[in-house]
Amino acid sequence: MASEPGSRLPWFPAACFVTLLPCSMVLCLDLYPGTTYMDHLSSTVVLFAGLLPALKPLPGRTMPDAMAEGRQGQLNYAIRSRVLPLASLFGDWRDELAQQRETYSLALRALPAVTAVVILIDVYGVLRDPERGLFFLCCAVATATLGVAVFAFSAVRLRNIYAVEGKLREQILLLHVDR
Repeated sequence: MASEPGSRLPWFPAACFVTLLPCSMVLCLDLYPGTTYMDHLSSTVVLFAGLLPALKPLPGRTMPDAMAEGRQGQLNYAIRSRVLPLASLFGDWRDELAQQRETYSLALRALPAVTAVVILIDVYGVLRDPERGLFFLCCAVATATLGVAVFAFSAVRLRNIYAVEGKLREQILLLHVDR
């Protein structure tokens, strides 16, 4: 597993590009009346291409109790496979699971609204420049597809986190009963 945070979410810059490019294009169309999106496309693409390296996820916790990379990899494996590895016997993952559960729950609550707003901006772009509205229509379809994919991914991850938490509770209960 790579250690830099950007390598964990390779789709993040592309998602930002797909959602923010048409929004900035609509803003340019409103700021400069009488222009088309083609007048602003090259400058906006160059702007976002320059900003993409800065759009990487925030690094993980830097507190002393942050998980080691190997332990984090085992936690990620447990969440993907819904199976507790042996390493779960030697550490308490409840805080990390709770943090990830909150993150995916927030994503499931906020994602539909954010996706709808970006799609509405794209539809406004189609209405603003109807001759070349195909660009905004394609961006709206890409945003909707991305929104559905991230929503489904988050829902599956949240379900897996609940399953791992349940197995971890059972394991902790069995360990305490045996003592």
